[in-house]
Amino acid sequence: MTNSTSKNLVLNLISSKDSYYSFSSINQELKKENKNIFSQKKWSKINVINTNNEFLILPSKVPEFLKKINIDKTIGNSSSTEKKTKKLKKLNFTFYIKKNKENKITNNINHIGNILLDEFLDNTSISKKMYLSILHNKLYVCVVDKNNLLFYNQFEFSNSDYLKYILLVFEEYELDIKKTEINLLDNTIKLNELKKFFNKINLYKKSIFEIIDKYNG
Repeated sequence: MTNSTSKNLVLNLISSKDSYYSFSSINQELKKENKNIFSQKKWSKINVINTNNEFLILPSKVPEFLKKINIDKTIGNSSSTEKKTKKLKKLNFTFYIKKNKENKITNNINHIGNILLDEFLDNTSISKKMYLSILHNKLYVCVVDKNNLLFYNQFEFSNSDYLKYILLVFEEYELDIKKTEINLLDNTIKLNELKKFFNKINLYKKSIFEIIDKYNG
């Protein structure tokens, strides 16, 4: 829920479908919070991590044909939403959030996507790697090849439906089920189910919550 020193208390919250959740990187659990938590005066800083699907990833140097397109209008940006862009290696991660009073008193607003990509694109690798995590009934999938992003998306699911999304990404990007390394950020994905289809499965060095904590400092 917080990172703190003797004098400073920092509140980290995950935003999902107009609700807010605190978390612990130790027990890796989410706890739903009342919005009144924002008004508590003990916080020296408030960080919110958005998880919506209203995002866009573009190269830092946008091709000429894309410059002619009103992307904000295409994606549905309006006066009731706020646009934010985070710079990554050779990429810009843009996401759109609803304007509300909580955002006005939040110090830092990020998207789970830009936080995860900041972590994965910093890893050195000579082969394609897939990173998987599940958070609040949503699957996060990222494929990186030699520090270049091949794919990132997030999918809502029920039961074990997430397997079909993983298999579709493998098929779409012609990934080798025997050789492509899959890195799990947590134990919420059932290892036995993955082993039915894939050979190289590892537990990543950090959980999704530890990655968020590191990003927020």
